[in-house]
Amino acid sequence: MSVFVGGPGLRCEVQPDRGARIVSLQGADGWEWLAASERTPAAGTGLPFVRPGMGGWDEVAPTVQADPDAEAPSGTRLPALPDHGDVWNMPWRVDHAGPGELAVSVDLPSMPVTLDRTINATERGLRFHYRATTTSRDPLPFLWCAHPQFAAGPGVDVALESGGVRIAPELTEMYPGEEQALDFAARPRHATMPAGTSLKAFVDPDIRADAAVLSLPTGRSLRLDWDSTQLPYLGLFWDNGEFAAEPVLAVEPSTGWGERLSAAERQQRVLAVSQGQPLEWELHLSETVVSAPQFGAPRQCA
Repeated sequence: MSVFVGGPGLRCEVQPDRGARIVSLQGADGWEWLAASERTPAAGTGLPFVRPGMGGWDEVAPTVQADPDAEAPSGTRLPALPDHGDVWNMPWRVDHAGPGELAVSVDLPSMPVTLDRTINATERGLRFHYRATTTSRDPLPFLWCAHPQFAAGPGVDVALESGGVRIAPELTEMYPGEEQALDFAARPRHATMPAGTSLKAFVDPDIRADAAVLSLPTGRSLRLDWDSTQLPYLGLFWDNGEFAAEPVLAVEPSTGWGERLSAAERQQRVLAVSQGQPLEWELHLSETVVSAPQFGAPRQCA
């Protein structure tokens, strides 16, 4: 079952019964930003995340990598958390659906947290509003990240900003290496990666990026904005055919730094939710298309 939401700027197709996955994100002229996604054969928590046709935009919580060591602040061991969390393929409730708005929600099976997401059409694109609530009086560490797998054809580049200023922050590699320092590439990274490899890295945790711009050589760009007090961390993922069928680039604003909830909690780099203290955050998407200049015939000189 698909639900469509959009306006004059961007339009998306959502499958609420498969993790509320966004399987299509198109510009006003039909340009597709996401890598192709195949519908999973069944909803539930047992399917491996790495699988054929895993493009699109997933909701990842409360961990990215599988985590058997996560604990509540009380010391109670949480159930082993599966790869990319436990909600990306679960059925979500449709709380409201209309041409310009879609509100969905899900209860996490691993902890007493409800996650709500509302997508609204705006004049220039889409606004994503999230809210995580719990009945727990004790704070629960909650690692969420956006997981859009953008199609990354030749020349696709990403630029980062903080407070309206372009930045090139130091990165920390998480995959395939671990905790290695990297420079932020000033040119498309896919061009320097061997086929069949990928790279996951996080922006320095002390740097508060709050925007990313994906640019195509044709002059088309997609901008993501967020509030860095709500989403203080940022991961980046480049896949050159190791997992996905085509090159992809993922921009992943997050409530936690790193791939595992337990590690983020030990480092005190993850936000927490508790009864009466919900977590809320937003993403804003907009597209810009710059037409190529048109040149007339050369002017004759006298």
